[in-house]
Amino acid sequence: MIKSLAYIVSLLVILCAAQFAVAQMRSDPSGIWAGPMTTDEGPGGLEITLANDGSQWKASMKLRLGGQEITPVVHDLKIAGAEISFAADMGRNLLKLSGKFAGDTLNGTIEIFQRDKKVGNASFALTFGGQMPALQQQGGQMADPDFDAKVAKPAYKSNGKRNGPKVLFDEAHNNFHTATGRYKPFADLITNDGYQVTSNKQLFSRDVLERYRILIISNALGAPRMNDLNASDAAFTEAESDVVRDWVRRGGSLLLIADHAPGSANQVLAKRFDVDMSKMFTIDEQNYDKASDNPGFIVYTRASGRLADHPVTRGRNDSERINKIIAFTGQSLKGPANSVSFMKLADTAVDAMPEDNTKPVSAAGRAQGIAMKFGKGRVIILGEAGMLLAQIVGAQRMPFGMNRPGIDNRQLALNIMHWLSGLLEEQ
Repeated sequence: MIKSLAYIVSLLVILCAAQFAVAQMRSDPSGIWAGPMTTDEGPGGLEITLANDGSQWKASMKLRLGGQEITPVVHDLKIAGAEISFAADMGRNLLKLSGKFAGDTLNGTIEIFQRDKKVGNASFALTFGGQMPALQQQGGQMADPDFDAKVAKPAYKSNGKRNGPKVLFDEAHNNFHTATGRYKPFADLITNDGYQVTSNKQLFSRDVLERYRILIISNALGAPRMNDLNASDAAFTEAESDVVRDWVRRGGSLLLIADHAPGSANQVLAKRFDVDMSKMFTIDEQNYDKASDNPGFIVYTRASGRLADHPVTRGRNDSERINKIIAFTGQSLKGPANSVSFMKLADTAVDAMPEDNTKPVSAAGRAQGIAMKFGKGRVIILGEAGMLLAQIVGAQRMPFGMNRPGIDNRQLALNIMHWLSGLLEEQ
């Protein structure tokens, strides 16, 4: 009898505890759950957004990992009591998430698979209405908190209001650089110059582009992560590339930025303008920034003749004149006969692949910055993205990009936009 009574008491305790746990779960988990995530590759962040349209639950997710923000496609969502599970596609990887709600917290794990083979694990601890940890750059890189994005005399502002051209900043093609991520200093700079910047989350179509004057694409990829095997696959469909070409021909302006490998993801679009990308790493053992001791940090100066005379390098007046810029390791480009190579590579430059037995190829006659008129529109293609960043790198906090002293990369960014918007014309 005593044993039976003890059993009943224990059972009641367990049932009460279970009921208490269920009672502690939010009655409506709709909303944002976010917080830190720990993976085999290191710390990161996870954000899950839940919504119920009255008939079924829907979910979306964001990951911050390895210096990138990724938005995998969610499917097979299940919410049963306090438990949640779903799968998500991330390039070649399949994520399987399972978690448990407890009040304003959601804890759980993620298993990562490639072709049915488990290749990794992660765990997360989210809170309702929480935030992911800030995006951490790889290689000890971080945004420069002291970068001055102010523009003393904005080109497109009146009565304190931006009235400049509408700019569409692509974030729909696994872009390594976005207006809210690594390219935020650039986006802030041109916003302060009066441009009206909008992030793009859709595939390119005539309806998407027709409301904008300028389209910016920076390091679009064929997969969500730079180190995925298929990151070098085409970032755009043939149909999208045709849409962009035709939009430019009708009067749009394109800034296409495609870095070193896997920059080949952008070749499908570059070909629409007869631009060839080396899809390699460009270095110059003679014309590089000696202070950084990196032959990929190629220096371009007006005195050397490798900064060609063009409205982009000339500006509107002497204060906007470009005399020296640095490109922080990219690829080489070759444009059509009607294009202008305003960043001309020296004959000593070569294209190479690190850790590859392939012999380096001469990059003589090629460039890292090309401008052209195309139909009624304009195109600038850059073979290097770091020159328009503003970061500090490593323990020495080396300035990297527009914030580096003694160069004109910051003014270059403004001049590029001024030419694309028609403010700068040939003299």
